[in-house]
Amino acid sequence: MATSVTSSTSTVSTVPTTPAVPGPSVKTVREVEALLKRAGFNPGKADGKVSPAFTSALKEFQTAWGLTANGSIDAKTLGKLRDTGKRVKEHAHKKDAYVSVGQKSGSIKTLEQRLARLGYDVGKADGIYSRETADAVKKFKADQSSLKKNAASGALSKKSRSVLFSEYKRAIHAPERARVRASKSLAALDKRTGTAAARGVAEGAKGSVVTNIQKHLKAAGFDPKHTTGKFDERTEGAVKNFQRKAGLPVTGVVDTKTWNSLKTSYILNSKAPQSLGERSSLVKKSEQYLKKLGFKTGKVDGLYSASTQKAVRAFEKKHHLKVDGEISAAEAKKLKALANKKTSVTSNMRRLAKNARSTAMSMGGYTSHGLCATGVSRAIQKTYGIKVWGNGNQIDNNLPKNKFKQVKMSLAKALKIPGMILTWEHTSTRLGSIYGHTAITLGDGHSSASDFIESNTIAGNRSRRGLKIFLPIK
Repeated sequence: MATSVTSSTSTVSTVPTTPAVPGPSVKTVREVEALLKRAGFNPGKADGKVSPAFTSALKEFQTAWGLTANGSIDAKTLGKLRDTGKRVKEHAHKKDAYVSVGQKSGSIKTLEQRLARLGYDVGKADGIYSRETADAVKKFKADQSSLKKNAASGALSKKSRSVLFSEYKRAIHAPERARVRASKSLAALDKRTGTAAARGVAEGAKGSVVTNIQKHLKAAGFDPKHTTGKFDERTEGAVKNFQRKAGLPVTGVVDTKTWNSLKTSYILNSKAPQSLGERSSLVKKSEQYLKKLGFKTGKVDGLYSASTQKAVRAFEKKHHLKVDGEISAAEAKKLKALANKKTSVTSNMRRLAKNARSTAMSMGGYTSHGLCATGVSRAIQKTYGIKVWGNGNQIDNNLPKNKFKQVKMSLAKALKIPGMILTWEHTSTRLGSIYGHTAITLGDGHSSASDFIESNTIAGNRSRRGLKIFLPIK
């Protein structure tokens, strides 16, 4: 009987697998590290390895450009990196402070914060120049007459950064006030605005009430850039900045409290005195008069600042007026009269100027020999028959008070009057820093004389400190 043996074989089945995708080469990683670093991102240690820091930096860059933020080096990402790196390198050579999408820095964060402060939506102000940042920049440029031509570009450079800084500075001051003529129509509009504010006026609102709010914001010094009656993001930014400086809740919505504070930006009483916070042509004229009389108002720009107030108080004190730091109509009239009053030139003043010139020509001509006090003393002695001792910064204390009095006057005005005594406490030279300088005006608007004739005393004054001016009274 035959036996059959059946042998069985087992078949092993294998599951097909996807081949592993090779990672980026060391060379590619090193290139990306360098490009990320050039654009301002931190890829970590430059070792050609894909680290967590490298991946994080790459994701930030991809997010800025609106790419898929997967931290992988794909063709699109590498292309954007190379383009961005090339752009950064080109503008670094130009030194034009150019920044755009795909860059990161502390200065970009500052720019984003300023844009956001003005009301433009930059997304997250994190120092990464994203497409949202670029969109905000485009809107900002469109609102600036000096940048409109380049509004299609979402980049910032020296000029646009300067404009942005100026706009930002204008948004971080105390509320101002402007003079506006009162009228029945304005009163009615203000009443309607008050009614609307009770409900709340916010972004998206339109109409005459919004226009009125925008004009009041402009008067307060928070320029919304538009008075078209459309409550846009820049108007909201202006409202927030006003609220912030007025001590109100920062909501960007004009409610009753905000409107009650904002409407005081109009000075409707024509007889109201000029005072702190007012910006007007009246204030600018007063500042010009004060400066002409020798009072330090700071910048002559039409804003009644703390410096203006200090100058007004000094003026009031000197002329025995009520010292309140405000300029009433009567005080403004007196200020104008004094500023326009011409100094009477006596025969002795003319003689003093003539003797100062001849003394200077006999001593140094047009070259100083460091004997300014000697020259001035000789001219005074020739004119008045008296000796005045001391060096340049002492002679002012030794002038006879019955013959000379100190006056507040600008140097420019004094130089137009012959025979005025000028003294400085210090000059920029070694000896001048100790002994000062003194001279006598010749009345031609620019020259003075001591031991020499100085043809441009205004220019000389730039390197001197502690000017005092004395007027001969006999």
